[in-house]
Amino acid sequence: MRASVIAWKEILEFVRDRRSIALMTVSAFLFPLLGLVITGLQTKQMARVAIIICDSGSYAKSFSKKLAAAIRSTPGLIPVVIQGECRLPEGIVAAIIIPKGFSINASSLDKPVFIKFYRVVGKAAADQAASVLNSVAASLAQNISIQRIKIIAERAGLSLNPNYVRNPVYLVTESISSGGAPAPPSLVKRADVARFLAFSVFFVLNPAAIAVADAITRERESGTGELLAISPITGLDLLLGKTAGALVAALIAGGLDATAVIAYVYIVLGGIDPGLILVHVAGVLLAVLVTAAFTMFITLVVPGQRAATLIASLITGLATIVFLSALFVDYNTLPVLVKGIFYSIPYTYVVLAIKAYALQQESLAITYLATLLALTIIALVGAARAYKPERLVKRI
Repeated sequence: MRASVIAWKEILEFVRDRRSIALMTVSAFLFPLLGLVITGLQTKQMARVAIIICDSGSYAKSFSKKLAAAIRSTPGLIPVVIQGECRLPEGIVAAIIIPKGFSINASSLDKPVFIKFYRVVGKAAADQAASVLNSVAASLAQNISIQRIKIIAERAGLSLNPNYVRNPVYLVTESISSGGAPAPPSLVKRADVARFLAFSVFFVLNPAAIAVADAITRERESGTGELLAISPITGLDLLLGKTAGALVAALIAGGLDATAVIAYVYIVLGGIDPGLILVHVAGVLLAVLVTAAFTMFITLVVPGQRAATLIASLITGLATIVFLSALFVDYNTLPVLVKGIFYSIPYTYVVLAIKAYALQQESLAITYLATLLALTIIALVGAARAYKPERLVKRI
């Protein structure tokens, strides 16, 4: 009963904090919105790429046409073809120069073919132009080399496959599961999506964690801690009530997160995976709760408002490290010491659960979520034992 009073107080305070709820709403959709905005902006840009033709031969004309067509088909890039005037124009992000002697060298047997590429510093679209140029140039190089091999083979009286001469080594790549069985393309895509889903937890966790992180310090600063200190409320009552209040924030964050994840998964995978979304939402719920639990424990143990606030900030900082590294790191392959450090951070188990479920390791995903729940309970028990009424009183 006493815990329910604390819980109701926490719920009312959170519900009335419209700014935190608004911030969680915006943050939940930042990740899918980020991908859509970046893709959309790339298609809306009008980056001019100059193709300067200084050679009048057939190879130069054919190559420039293919290059212009490839650039034109790339969203956001506009080809500007300049014939004969071999100087760099203004207002471009990159320039491709086909120099004199291009066609003569391309039709010879042993002369190199040069292409000059100029990129304007600081222009991201120049990277796109470079990628298109590399693709078209690679096709040209293949055609020229095959033609040269055919001519040499004819002169030597040999019958051979130019492709095998040019590319004697072929790399065959297949994706397999951890057990060694062939992995279908759908599983490969799920695994890639899981990395980004694990990273996206931070977007909704951060504002939700901030909303519940000051559960104890707020009592000290507002003066209500003194009333709680002289009340018959026990440490367990206080922590259970605070946790119930944090659960409301976690449920709101989880609901917003579910909506955003459904949108993202539908766009990327072309369908909805209820299990993956459920694991993701469960991870968000537990991440918010474990943040509240550990923050309450620390703020009850560490005296002083400033020290408690700094340590609470450290907790959310650890979350940043874990969720950002989820994009690039496989925790299971880390050295034992580094691996132990990561496994001691509760947020790691959110990442592991999402990745495990994506790889169809459902029981392992449940184990990771259960571990996170156990850490939350341990922190709450520790906080209940660390509770002393005088620790709720503001120090002057």
